[in-house]
This record gives sequence, C-alpha cells and structure tokens, in this order.
Amino acid sequence: MQYFVNVTFANIYRKPTFHCEVDTQAVLWEELQVEEKIESFYRVQTEDHYEGWINEHQVAVCHRPQEERRMVTALAQKVYNAPDASAEVMRTVGAGSTLPIVQEKNGWYEVLLPDEKRGFVPNEAFAPPPGFSRDGLLQIARRFLGVTYVWGGKTPFGLDCSGFVQLSLKLLGKNVRRDAWMQFEDSHPVSKSPKDARAGDLYFFSENGDKITHVAITMGGQKFIHARGMVRINSLKEDDPEFTPDLLHDFVEVRTFF
Repeated sequence: MQYFVNVTFANIYRKPTFHCEVDTQAVLWEELQVEEKIESFYRVQTEDHYEGWINEHQVAVCHRPQEERRMVTALAQKVYNAPDASAEVMRTVGAGSTLPIVQEKNGWYEVLLPDEKRGFVPNEAFAPPPGFSRDGLLQIARRFLGVTYVWGGKTPFGLDCSGFVQLSLKLLGKNVRRDAWMQFEDSHPVSKSPKDARAGDLYFFSENGDKITHVAITMGGQKFIHARGMVRINSLKEDDPEFTPDLLHDFVEVRTFF
C-alpha cells in the first residue's frame, strides 16, 4: 500500500504541527514516501524530493493505480460525482495534477480518487498543452498572471517564484526541482547580462549575493514574468514603466532549460 495526497493540495510543514512554517505543498494524487508519524502528522518525502510534515487527514492509503494517468491542464477544475456540471462536487483539482482514468464517455472522463471513490471530469480539462518550446512556456506562464503569491505554493491557487517556474515547465512535460537555487544548479548557463536572455530563459537573483533567492521566466527585451506579490510582469530595463531596480541590483545570471 502507498500513501497519496487525497485533497486538492496539502501544505508540507517544517514541523509536525499546523502552527509553523510551510515549506512546500503536495497535490492530489502525489505519492508520498512516509518516514515516520508523530500524533496526526506524517513525516514524508514528496515526489520532488522535499521532506516535511503533512496532516494524516489529507492523505489516503491505497494501492498504486494501474489506470492510465492524464495531467489536468485547466487551471482549476471541479470533480463531480456524476457526468453533469450541476452534480455534487467531490474535489477541485489544479493544473499539473494527474488523475487515473477509468473510462471516457460522452465528453467526460471517469476518474479514480485516492480514497477509491470515482468522480467525473469534462474532457476539456485535459486539453493538450503547447509543445516544449520557448513560446509554449510563455503561453503557459501568462495563464497564471494575477495568481496570488503564496510562500511554498506550487498550484494555481497560490504560487511562489520557484513553484511558478516548476509548474509552468511541468505543464510542458519538463520536471524540475522545487527551489530557485535547485533550478539554478540544474539549468544551463547563458550569460551574466540580462540583455542576452531569450524568451523562455530564466533570470536568477540573490538578495544577499550568497544564495539564489528568486527566479523569473524571461520574455525578451529584459521583460520577465514572476511570482512576487502575485504573478506579474516586470522589467530590468531602466526606461520601462515596469522597471524593478531592486531586482536589477540582485540579478545574478541568465540560465535556461532549453
């Protein structure tokens, strides 16, 4: 038997209590490696290798599903208890979650949930994303404009800077590690000048010059899209109305996954 997230998303805490810092999140059907349990919290490792604590009431224990899994690409989609948009809602699922498909019929997918219940999702929630390309990444990234910044967030319901980059790339079929400094380590160097970035590259920043603390997706012309307060567009070009002088000061390097 395996452990899976049984809710839309679950916070992963630094300690076995709700009254502490959230480090990251895990999403519906994400598999968890359980290391220990203290009272109502499991110490787990997530699929992207983050360790922390999750409350037991957000977890289901079941066999790993054998059904084909498909990734939700709609930003937010309700799961119904019948193939009808007026039916009772069982869950809400966000882009990037993968659901086991039982069958398809009349424009609906019947899906399996971790608590072994079955629900229904309209076919359009699984619309194919753009191909893995620079333009495709910008198409995906723009869909998150206006989403609130949430520390530790990696879903369309709230994103931090590296969660935004991770989810945008995931929707293109590219899995990357969770934190900005990890993404810096794993990406390919391009330039020390922000002017050399092509659309789809990444800008990396450091507040103290010691550790990477922020990441953004470049759009060309020194514009970039990132999660800071909310997902928004800013610029490193001084004559641009969206110029952010503090981030120009903190700029470290252009890197890329292309």
